[in-house]
Amino acid sequence: MRKLICFDMDMTLYDHKTLTIPESALKAVGKLQADGHIVAVATGRDMDNEFSSHLAEIVKPDAIVHCNGQKVTVGGEVIREAFLEKELVERLLDFAEERGYSIGANLGPAGCFTHKERVIEREKRVFGIREREFLEPERLLEERLYALTFFGTPEEAAEVERAFPELKLPLFAAKEGADVIYRESSKALGIRALLEYYGLGWQDVVAFGDSMNDVEMLKEAGLGIAMGNAVPALKDAADFVTKRIDEDGVVYGLRYAGLLEEEI
Repeated sequence: MRKLICFDMDMTLYDHKTLTIPESALKAVGKLQADGHIVAVATGRDMDNEFSSHLAEIVKPDAIVHCNGQKVTVGGEVIREAFLEKELVERLLDFAEERGYSIGANLGPAGCFTHKERVIEREKRVFGIREREFLEPERLLEERLYALTFFGTPEEAAEVERAFPELKLPLFAAKEGADVIYRESSKALGIRALLEYYGLGWQDVVAFGDSMNDVEMLKEAGLGIAMGNAVPALKDAADFVTKRIDEDGVVYGLRYAGLLEEEI
């Protein structure tokens, strides 16, 4: 029976330590597709953005759930999209600027964040990015935005949530930042659009993730698999905990699911 296999990107497929996607995972994706299954990337990233599109080109998924469900694409077709209200974005930027928090988004190759120094420090440390263009955060008010990104501590993220109860900030696995999305948004919401498109049900879904923005999809999926490097709360929500990303965790999880034989 055909399955919809949904992979988170960062620290599920894409290893931040090596800045690569493990070859074993890429081979597994190709084998799944050759066997007639549907492979989707479900991520907090906008995979059409300049910083992410090369990863989509490497993985070659059949479908993508972008921005925690705010945009869903199948090939070049957009089948779902929803945007943040501009008035909310303006209030959020004012709040972040006053409190010293970094909130914003990438517009093409340029960063557009309040307190950009926090973004610059993290990019140098995690990704080795030394220099790139930054625009004034007010530039975001001219754009239609699916979501925003927050960089800071869990305590700071919680303060944003208290000030903006209509939003949630699910933390990245490293707990140095979070996605900024409507409380009702989730990867599961985006996957529902794919299920309608393909005529499948949740029992047909196998989902892999490592961070708190993966909770809803792992709970809804017929089989929810947490990476060995996942945050503890996601492991608690999963049906199965596989090995770490650097231990061929994707392949190990797919074998558990009965979707791969021993050798690929």
